[in-house]
Amino acid sequence: MFRRLVSWTCIVVVLGAIAASTASAETIIAAGQSCRTDVTAADTNKHDSSKLSVRSDDKSAKSWIKFDISGLDVGNLETATLTVALHDPKSGDRNFDVSCVNDDCLDNIDWDERSLTWDNAPGNNTADFVGLDTSKTTLLGTVNFTDGVAGDAFTIDVLEALLADTDGIVQFVLHNSNGLMNFATHDHAQEAWRPFITAREGAKGKAKKPSPADDAQDVSLSPILGWKPGASADKHDVYLGTIFDDVNNAGAGSPLLVSPAQDANTYEPGRLEFGRTYYWRVDEINAPPDSSVFKGDVWSFTTEPYARSLSNLIATASSSDKAESGPENTVNGSGLTNDLHSTASTAMWLSSMGASEPVWIQYEFDRAYKLHELWVWNYNVTLEPVVGYGFKDVEIECSLDGTTWTLPKEAQFAQASAADGYAHNTTVELDGVMARYVRLTAKSNWSEIGLKQCGLSEVRFFYVPLAAREPEPADGAAGVAPDVILSWRPGREATSHKVYLGTDETAVTEGTAAAVTVAEPSYTPAPLALDTIYFWRVDEIGAAGTFPGDVWSFSTAEFLVVDDFESYTNDSPNRVFQAWIDGLGFSPDESFPNGHGGNGTGALVGYDPTAGDIMERTIVHGGRQSMPLAYDGPSETTRTFAPAQNWTGSGITTLVVHFYGTAGNTGQLYVKIGNTRIPYPGAGTDIATGAWTPWEIDLASSGASLTNVSKLSIGIDGSTSGLFYIDDIQLK
Repeated sequence: MFRRLVSWTCIVVVLGAIAASTASAETIIAAGQSCRTDVTAADTNKHDSSKLSVRSDDKSAKSWIKFDISGLDVGNLETATLTVALHDPKSGDRNFDVSCVNDDCLDNIDWDERSLTWDNAPGNNTADFVGLDTSKTTLLGTVNFTDGVAGDAFTIDVLEALLADTDGIVQFVLHNSNGLMNFATHDHAQEAWRPFITAREGAKGKAKKPSPADDAQDVSLSPILGWKPGASADKHDVYLGTIFDDVNNAGAGSPLLVSPAQDANTYEPGRLEFGRTYYWRVDEINAPPDSSVFKGDVWSFTTEPYARSLSNLIATASSSDKAESGPENTVNGSGLTNDLHSTASTAMWLSSMGASEPVWIQYEFDRAYKLHELWVWNYNVTLEPVVGYGFKDVEIECSLDGTTWTLPKEAQFAQASAADGYAHNTTVELDGVMARYVRLTAKSNWSEIGLKQCGLSEVRFFYVPLAAREPEPADGAAGVAPDVILSWRPGREATSHKVYLGTDETAVTEGTAAAVTVAEPSYTPAPLALDTIYFWRVDEIGAAGTFPGDVWSFSTAEFLVVDDFESYTNDSPNRVFQAWIDGLGFSPDESFPNGHGGNGTGALVGYDPTAGDIMERTIVHGGRQSMPLAYDGPSETTRTFAPAQNWTGSGITTLVVHFYGTAGNTGQLYVKIGNTRIPYPGAGTDIATGAWTPWEIDLASSGASLTNVSKLSIGIDGSTSGLFYIDDIQLK
C-alpha cells in the first residue's frame, strides 16, 4: 500500500481562508498579505503600521494587498469583487483608485508585510506620488464616497484581474487619493474589516471564456471562434447569427445551428461581412449515456469596418487668422465630444483676413494610403449663418510626393449648424485614390456679404488598410519564446506576404535582411536565439503592388523553462510527485489508474498532502512555490519528458538548477540528464546553506545526449537524511 493517497478532500489557502457556499457557488477569500509604502521612507518597510494608508502629496503613501486565489477555477468565474474597509472616519467628498498588478509583472511577487517598501513594491512608479507603472499595472476603477465612518466597506469589480490570473496570486494597489485615507489591514483587529475577495463561479457544464471575447470589436473577417469547454463536454453545438434573440432562442432544428455535435472547441465560420455584429452560442453536450445539454450564454463580436480613420496627420494652410486658430485644429480633435463639435472658434481653423487667394489647407499622412472617404465638420461659430466662413465649393487634390497632384475632384461642403453638438454633415467619396498628401482649396465660402476668409472645424480621412498591422508578438514585446510563430492582420488586398526578420534593424528597414514569402499571414522561423532583440517587417503583396510594412521588434526570453514548479497544485493529476517520481510513488486514481510504486530510493517529493499544501510557499526562488525534496540515504527523483526535449537549439549552452539547503544537510548532490550523471562540483556544504544557489551545468562538457532528452533526475548520495528545495530549472 502506498503512503500517499489521492482521494483526500481539503479546502485550504495558504495566504487566506476560503469559505464556499454550495448553494450560491460563492467563495470568500481573505487577504493573505497587505502593507503600506511611503515615499518619505522609500527603503523602509512599514509592517508595524496598523493601517493601509493612501495619500497623494509630498508624503505620498500607497498600499498593496495580496491574495492567493489558487483554489479558484478562474476560467469559470462569473463575478469577482474586492472589498476594503476604512480604518478610521473620513469626512467630506473622498476618492481613491484601485489598480491590479499585471500577471506578467513578477517584481517581488514574494513580498510580505515585513519586506514591502516604496522602492520594491510590484508595479510602483517610484517617481510618482500617485501613479503606478502602467506597463505593469491596470486601473480597475475609482471609488467615490462622502463622510465615511470606521468600518465602512467599499466594493470594487475585480473580475478582469482574476480572469487574467495564471499563477494563483493577485495583487491590488490602493493609490491616488484626494486626501489621507486609512484602510484596514489583512490582520486588522476587527476581523470583519479585513480586505476580502468575493468570487462567484458559473455552472461547470457551460462553455466559457469565448474568443473573441464577448463584445469584442474590430474582429477579423475570418475569425476562429473558440471557447473553454464545460467540465464534462463531449460534443458542442455552435449557433451563429446577427440577431441576439434569434441566437438565444434557436434550437436543434434552427438554421442558426451552424455546426451540430462537433468535436473541436473551435469553429471557423468563413468570411463574414464588414462592420457587422454577430451573436453566437455554444451548447455543451455530455457523453452518452448522460448526454445532458448545457445551453450556453450568447456572446457577440463586431467585425472590422471596411475603412479605418487616419490619425497623426500634419496640417498646413495658406494662412491662419490667429495662432490659436491654426490648421492643426482640424485634425487634433479639439472641440469634438463624441464626434459632435462645439462653437468655440479656438477649436477651429480660419484663414487670415486679407490673405492672398486662393485659400487652401493641406494634409500629410505618414505614408501613402488608399483613401476611401472624407468627413467634414465645416466652420461652426454661432455667427456662421451671417459670416459664412465655411468652405462651400471645394477642389480636392491628391499627391504621393507633395509635388505632382492629381486632377482636382469637385465637391460642395454643407454649411455648419452654428450650434453646439454639430455632427459632420459632408461626406466625400475619395474612390480609393492612393495618396500621402491631400489639399483642399476653397473656390468659394458660404458668405453672402462678401467676406473672403474661409475655415473648417474638423476633417477625418478614412482609408482601406493595405499594409500589415497588429503584429503578434506585439511591437516591443519582451520574453518571447524562441519557437515563436509570427502573425499579423493582413492588408486588405494582399495575396502573399514577404517577411523580413533579423537582428539588424537597418537591414530590416532597408529590405536587405533575409526574407521569405508566405501565402498565409503567419510565419514560423527556425528557433531563435535566447536573450536577443529581433526586428521584423511584413510587406503585403497584391495585384496593385507591394505595400511596405512598419518595422516591429521583440526580444526573446533570457532562458527556457524546464520546470519552474508553478503548475503543480494539491489536486491530481497536477501533484508534483506525480511528475517527479520519488521513492514512495502514489496511489491509483482516475487520472492514474495504476498509480506508481515509486523508484525504491529514499527520496520524498513534496509535503504530506493530508497535512496541507504539497508545495513550499515561503522558500521560493521565483514565482510562488518551490519543490521540497527530502532524502534518507541514497535518494533520487526523476521527471520524464514526453515528447523528449531538444536542448541544442537557440544558442543553449547551460542547464541551471536552483537549490536551497537546510542546516545539517550532507551528501553528494547530482543531476542526471538521461542516464548521464553529473556530480555537483561546488562545496559540499552548499547543500546545507539556507540560500538559493544556482548550479550552472555546461552542457557541451556534460557528455549527455542533448538532442533527445527524455528524463531529468536530481539526487543525493550518502547515508544521511535531510531536506532541501528545488526551483527554476532553466536552459540558457
